[in-house]
Amino acid sequence: MAPVVLLVILRAQGALPASASPADDYTNAVHRGLTLVQFAERGDTPSVQQAIDVLVSGTGDTQPEVLRDLRSAPPELRDADQRLQALYDVLQSRVDTPNPTLAKQQLHSILSQSRYSGLNATPSLFDQIMAFIYDLIGKLLSWLGGSGLARVPAWIWFVVALTALIAIVIWTARAGFSRGGREARLRTSIPLAHPRADFFADADRLAARNDYVGAIKALAGGVAIRLRGEHIWDRSPLTVRELFQQSDRADALRPLLHAFEEASYGHRAPDATTYARAADAAGPFRQTAA
Repeated sequence: MAPVVLLVILRAQGALPASASPADDYTNAVHRGLTLVQFAERGDTPSVQQAIDVLVSGTGDTQPEVLRDLRSAPPELRDADQRLQALYDVLQSRVDTPNPTLAKQQLHSILSQSRYSGLNATPSLFDQIMAFIYDLIGKLLSWLGGSGLARVPAWIWFVVALTALIAIVIWTARAGFSRGGREARLRTSIPLAHPRADFFADADRLAARNDYVGAIKALAGGVAIRLRGEHIWDRSPLTVRELFQQSDRADALRPLLHAFEEASYGHRAPDATTYARAADAAGPFRQTAA
């Protein structure tokens, strides 16, 4: 079986364009891995390890979910197939992106969403205080090393430092429980409610203006909050694919998922037919929200 598989893989490689860049090598590795996973789904057991070797060699550690699926016992071949197929579709769309500047702007707009705010967040006040204390203690010990105070027992300095730390923590806590602190907390802890049906209404309005990209994103948001709650769209670290796959209707949602990924990551503007398929997939959730 191994020679036959190797011959098929070599033919598949010959059908792909010659690698002209690291991106092409990466795409070819994903395609070969996908082919081997599909062989394994048909019963060719050695193809599982061959797929692991190809992906590790060609993609490194950038696809941990796929490698985890293949290394599990038994291998999760269906999930690995879906992940690799979606990744390959996105990589194929690279040649259809004539405006890199626009793509960079869209990526920046995605990363500026509230769900990714932690990537650019500065250290918290507590972390800054602790860093200042550590730096101060280090400078103090360096100064003591050249003075007569170095003969003072170490436990005394430990007690002094611990007392100073407790005093700073108590002072910070009192500031947080002050009247102003309570009012600020109450004002910021109440999130703005977003009605569930708004996403679907937005999708209808955008589709009527032929803005199918925005309409499909609105449909994905409406389905997401029906699956996991009101604020999942703004606060969840999970991707839309991961949210949909946790549903018992994951297969039925695939038209909406593929349309969303092509519009958001592949920069392919959907047409009316694509939107209609996505709207049909979201239909049961729209009826629940109504």
